[in-house]
Amino acid sequence: MLELKPFCSHSHTVVEKTQNRYRILEISSGSMREIINMSPVIQERLSSIGIQERLGVIGEIGKIWREKLNDGRLEELKKTIARTTGYGEKLIEMEFSLIPMVLSKESLCENLACSPAGSILAFERFVEIKNGESFRIAPAGPVFIISSGNSLLPAIIPSTISLATGNLTIVKPSLSNYLGVVETYGALSEIASISEEAGTLRDALVISYFTHDSASLKYLLSEAELGVVNFWGGEPARTSVARIVSENPHRPKLVVNGPLTGCALIDEKSAEEKTAESLARNIILYDQQLCSSPTSGFFIGSWQNALSFASMVEKFLNEIGSDFDSDLDDASIFLTQSARKIFQLKGSHVLSSKNPRNFWTLVVSKEKMVLDEVVNSLPAFNIYARRRFLELVVVGSIEEALEHVRKIPGSPAFKDVDGVQTVGYSMSMDEKVLEKLVSLGVFRVVPLSDMFMRSPIEPYDGVPMLSAFTKIVYHRDLQLFKP
Repeated sequence: MLELKPFCSHSHTVVEKTQNRYRILEISSGSMREIINMSPVIQERLSSIGIQERLGVIGEIGKIWREKLNDGRLEELKKTIARTTGYGEKLIEMEFSLIPMVLSKESLCENLACSPAGSILAFERFVEIKNGESFRIAPAGPVFIISSGNSLLPAIIPSTISLATGNLTIVKPSLSNYLGVVETYGALSEIASISEEAGTLRDALVISYFTHDSASLKYLLSEAELGVVNFWGGEPARTSVARIVSENPHRPKLVVNGPLTGCALIDEKSAEEKTAESLARNIILYDQQLCSSPTSGFFIGSWQNALSFASMVEKFLNEIGSDFDSDLDDASIFLTQSARKIFQLKGSHVLSSKNPRNFWTLVVSKEKMVLDEVVNSLPAFNIYARRRFLELVVVGSIEEALEHVRKIPGSPAFKDVDGVQTVGYSMSMDEKVLEKLVSLGVFRVVPLSDMFMRSPIEPYDGVPMLSAFTKIVYHRDLQLFKP
């Protein structure tokens, strides 16, 4: 049985619970009240540390993680997270290798420099924007982050930005990535004995799992004097959290990163092996559970060229998928096989794998998305059940492809998905197409080759991450009204 211990430097009592194969030691509501009551002092101490020093401490966490990864000390954790998430060990190893990049001082500096002040010095003092007018960026917390479980990075990124910008940060990871989040920030305790700044950051971070009936969770959402609640996930939890937070008398800001998805745009001029490999890789990685994963595709060109391209994708799905094992149960395999048959009956061309460790499906359909009809017949074949699956719809023009993109939100096949977050493209992308994607509500337009990667300066779902956890204090010493 896995034991989930809170990460918290403050003395606290815990409530012990069990849930399936987990023994959960959860911070009690009484201790959580004490921590929240201390938040003004904690945030003042944290903000008194220069921003470069704060980012330097976080950079050290990344270096320690890299050392542990290189010398094999994370092997057992890798195996455990592979079991809890259902992803293969090679994928977890790839994600582990990205953590030092996320925590690097240089990346964080780039992120924070994209503030409205245009300078990270605004996190320490007022910075003049124009004659007589200045901005000072202050923490908006305390911050409570409820993270998703589809990946470790979506828990690490907001937690790090919140901590770096001076907030008391309380993080509730999911069961699947909890141990990875605690291991990442455990380095703060390792260096706190030789770094006063690291000790201050450690004191400002609390990591605990809370069960659904937790008194501590109810207190944080409905009563605690929070500045921000950042929720990652979908229904029904999203609506439940929003309702409870709305009753909190302190009116914390609710920032929701809801369920989104991705799609691929490919034209026949770009239908070469490199493009096929890119599409296959993004289908395989994370079993399409990221908001940036391509869960639909549109091929602009002839039917014959689309079939030739699909054959190239088939090759790479077999090659790449064999390196990244997946683990589907019998019910999921049966559901996918049933869907494959319906596609064939409706005239689509179906390529597929029989390997249960790499159970992929690639469907090529003419002009319309047949997936909607399949989901109407098989409601259980929803976006969360479709793993390593893509329908490639063949269309004659970019206008037809964009019309399909427009219809994705609200379609039967994408029920409970708010919209398209990412368009991965392998085609000529001109300003007219870009502007159309803007009007369709798309948040990211990136090369197909690395849809899953994020630049340090990227906003999240249209909003810079740091803006969620900060507030701008405006100062003017220039009189505007002169009677």
